[in-house]
This record gives sequence, C-alpha cells and structure tokens, in this order.
Amino acid sequence: MGAQKESSSVNVLGIDIVPEDQKTKSPTELFFVWCAANIGILGVVYGAIIVSFGLSFFQSVLAAIVGVASFSLVGITSIAGKIGSTTTLTLSRAGFGKKGNIAPTSFCWMNLMGWEAVNIITGTLTLSALFVAMGVEESVYLTALSLLLFGGLTVFVSMLGQNTVLKMQEWITRSFGVMTLIVVGYLLSTADWVAIMALPQGDWLTGFLPAVSIIAAGTGISWAIAGADYSRDQSRQSSNSGIFAAVVGGAALPLLLLIIAGILLTAQIPDLASHENPIAAIGTLLPSWMAVPYLLAAVAGIVTIAVISLYSASLNLLTIGVKLKQRTAIAIDAVLVLGVAIYVLFVSGDFLGPFISFLVFCGVFLAAWAAIFINDYYVHRAHCGYRFEELYGETGVNKVTLGCWLAGAISGLLVTNTGFIDGPFAVGIFASSSLGLFVSFFVSLIAHRILSK
Repeated sequence: MGAQKESSSVNVLGIDIVPEDQKTKSPTELFFVWCAANIGILGVVYGAIIVSFGLSFFQSVLAAIVGVASFSLVGITSIAGKIGSTTTLTLSRAGFGKKGNIAPTSFCWMNLMGWEAVNIITGTLTLSALFVAMGVEESVYLTALSLLLFGGLTVFVSMLGQNTVLKMQEWITRSFGVMTLIVVGYLLSTADWVAIMALPQGDWLTGFLPAVSIIAAGTGISWAIAGADYSRDQSRQSSNSGIFAAVVGGAALPLLLLIIAGILLTAQIPDLASHENPIAAIGTLLPSWMAVPYLLAAVAGIVTIAVISLYSASLNLLTIGVKLKQRTAIAIDAVLVLGVAIYVLFVSGDFLGPFISFLVFCGVFLAAWAAIFINDYYVHRAHCGYRFEELYGETGVNKVTLGCWLAGAISGLLVTNTGFIDGPFAVGIFASSSLGLFVSFFVSLIAHRILSK
C-alpha cells in the first residue's frame, strides 16, 4: 500500500497503511504509551484548576473522574486505528473527503503545536523548579538556561526514533509512577483535611460542568486526534475491548492520582491555579529528598510527551499534503513552538491564563470533530472497515460533514468566552464557563447523525 522499503518501523511509514506483517503490537504496549503521555506534572495543576471553580472536595474528585472519562474518545479512535491501519486524521478523510479533511486536520495541527508549546513551557518550569530545589537561586537567567536545556533534550530524544521513545516511556512510567505514589501518600498524610473538607459546595451547573469540560478539553478531547497514530500497528488478534481498556486505563491511572494531588495541594497553596510558576510552588511544599527525584522524573516524562506531540504534528502535515521529510517537519514545528514558549516565559509572564483560553478555544473545534469521527465510525466503519479509495483517493469535499463540523464549532464559539474571542451569547450559565464544548459536541453529533448517509 505504498509503504517505504527502507525500514519496517511504523515511524517511517508516514501516513501509509501499516502492512499486515508489521501489525504485531498488543494492547499492553498502548497502556504504557498513554500512561507515560499523561503522567506529567501538569496533572497536578489540573487539580488546582478544578478547585478554582469553587467546588468542594467531593465535587472536585467527581469532576476529575468525569473529565478523565473523556479518554473514551481516544479509546474509540484507537480501535479505529487497528481497523484502518493508519493515522487518525487520515481515517478522518473517509468522512470529510480528502480535500474537506484539510480544514479539521489543519486545526488539529495547530492544536498540537499549541500543546507542544505547553509541553516546552511546562518542561522549562519543571526543570527550573528542579534547580531551585537543588539550591540554585530562581532568576530569569535560570529560566533561560532551563529552556535551552529542555529544548535541546527534546530535540535529541526526538532524533532517537519512535521505537526508542516508546521503550523510554515504559521506564519513565514505572519510575515517575512510583514517585507519584510516594508524593500522593505524603500529601495525604500531611494535608490539612479540616480545610479540605470545609471547602463549600459549588454550583453543579456553573461550577461543576465547566470544571469537567476544562479537564476533558485538556485530556481526552485533545488526545482524540492522536489515538490511531499509536494503535495502527496493533495485531488483528488484539480485541477492541482490550485496546479500549488499555488506552483509557493507562491514561486514567496517572491522571486521577495527579489531579487528586493538585486538589490536596490547594489547601496549602490556595492561589496555586493562578500562580505564575505553579510547578515551582509545588516543589516548595515537598522536602528536598522528595522534590529532586520527583521533578527529575517529571522532566523526563514531559520530554517524551513533547516528542509524541511533535510526531503526531508531523503526521498531520503529511495528511494535509505538505511534502516534507518527517525530521524536517519536526524541525519546523520545533521552531514555531519555541517562539511561543519564549513569548509566554519572558514577555507575557502568564502561563495558566493563556493555557486555559487555549484549551477552551481548541476544545470547541476538536469536540465537534470528535463527535463526527465517532458517529462516522459507528455508523459506517465499525463493521465494514475503511476502503483504500476513501483514505487515499481524490474524494474531494464532503460538504455535509464539513458543514456539520463548522456548525458545531461555531455554535460552541457563540456561547463561549475564550479570552480573545467573546461569544455574543456567552451570558447566563455560559458566562465565564466552558460549556460551549458540550454545545459544540452535541450540535455536530446530532446534525451529522441526521444528515449523513
């Protein structure tokens, strides 16, 4: 099916269909991929963001569970990857048409670029916090050094190849996972439970649901576009339920632990969600013998997450039709995200504000795409599969599908304040919330269900 001959690695296949003799992976490997991809320290910040919506401890934990359940979307796109044997956005061509798919794929590429910038920023802040925990005085020069070191480390690891990165992830998952358990245990034993349990109950409609949508936007909705990228070489003997369980379980296990840690930390750092460097604030609460190895493992974890984002972004460029060698595409992406990281770290000085706005804005478009992809999969592909002509033929534009995607995205934007785009109907329960993600998802889902053939 056009696979390159110089290597049998999926890494060099680009967006070509994986040959049957290379479909040898098991669901267990997907567990480690998604566990490592979600074991970053940013999960702790998510916990602080949840509490910032004015929720009680019980509501905060429930919001984390419901939000992380959005990884079911990644589970479904991963199953589609086993069936279609190619990348997620290439499979999306079956519903949108080859040319029609350029629009959502371009947006997904921009989303991955934004996430890559978040990874670079988070990695830099974490490395800076590590140096501070080791006794180095915090300064702008330390931040610059941390950015240089983390960026160089990310580029170096990305050149090692996808298979090497996946092997690294297994080690990182185990080491950082053990450290996370130790930290969570420490926080549970030292937490101010009186203050935590005294948190007042928030509004379920204007507090709980927006918190859920923020977590969903940052986890399952954002990662849904990459599910098939890592499952397309799954063996035909891998069960759909096994793939789904491995993906969702691998992501949920570390995320829930980290988010709960963030919820506990807010009792000791009430302004954690608005802190200029929330990761450094986290480091100050841990004893040095715990903070140093924990932050060191966190840096390693963020490096592999950054490499995964760069890899998926380069695949999206190929899907759009940009003809570049994968290393060239990765280099271009790296330059772009470095510019964004420099602006946030040294000019704006605000990380969480733009981060939340980014999550909400991208989430509206990605939720609409996910609704269409899932409906298309269950209605047309689950039993009949994907035809080669639908993925690689000149299928033009499916106007109905593209219209359903735009209708959902625009509907979501109309009721959402993203920080730089204020929807005219973002009033009442939609004011200062992110409920537009739900609007976007269900408008696209219902419209596509009714109008698609």
